[in-house]
Amino acid sequence: MKQVLLFLCSVLLSFPCHAQPGKQLVLGQTDSIPSTLLKEQRKFYVHVPSSASGKEGANKRYPVVYLFDADAQFAATTSLIQYLSTNYNTVCPEMIVVGLLHSDRRKDLTPTHVTTDPPFWAPGTSKTTGGGEKFIAFIEQELIPYIDRHYPTRPDKLLIGHSLGGLTVMQIFVHHTRLFNAYICIDPSMWWDKQTLLKETKRALEQRSFQGTALYLGIANTAEQDMELPAVRADTTAETLHMRSVLQLQRYLETNKHNGLKYQGKYYKDESHMSVPFITEYEALRFLFGAGRK
Repeated sequence: MKQVLLFLCSVLLSFPCHAQPGKQLVLGQTDSIPSTLLKEQRKFYVHVPSSASGKEGANKRYPVVYLFDADAQFAATTSLIQYLSTNYNTVCPEMIVVGLLHSDRRKDLTPTHVTTDPPFWAPGTSKTTGGGEKFIAFIEQELIPYIDRHYPTRPDKLLIGHSLGGLTVMQIFVHHTRLFNAYICIDPSMWWDKQTLLKETKRALEQRSFQGTALYLGIANTAEQDMELPAVRADTTAETLHMRSVLQLQRYLETNKHNGLKYQGKYYKDESHMSVPFITEYEALRFLFGAGRK
């Protein structure tokens, strides 16, 4: 798999070399709206497929990918979707990509407020946590309607999030399921607030129907070197809490097949928390759009 990704990356990186000299290559544009709910101007990035331009693209409409942490994820995700939708053996359709920016990601991407700073957080950074529901209301009531009015969208919507962004993916999946058709959840911080959302997810998966919804879960190896999965699951230390929580989520998703959810997940033994997003998105797109290997 690493050889596949290295090849794909080389193709993506070499692509601009074929552009005409002096012609600027544009991946997307910056847009913003004043949010009444959040009481601030919210910026985001938007990529629209090049096929939307000109007379031939006047009537084209596209599914929309919404992506958290755009400052870190937008370029790679957009390039991947461009490549997989416009070259040989198309994996996924062309899509609009909306990358959300966060002036305070710990406020936007946490479902509950905590009074104690989690490990590795700077002192005092937990003060603004717990703004997730208000942020989701902004997405549903302000951002999505704006995107649908100003860009050539179709109703199909996909949400992607990593780490705290993955936590918010699960918050929306559990409490606002129909807001998106499909979810890519990448190594989510399910340890948050004594695993509160993890427990809520377990109950939802056991009791509710998720028919018509799809979810792909990517799991990184964040345990100590050479620590095998059984040892991680049996461990009780803080060092493995993140990984144990994601593995519990995986188990809940795998053992509730009665609820109609289209689900696939994978543990990437050789990927860290920060390296896992790209390979997860690649394989998730293949899963979601039914692209078989040849």
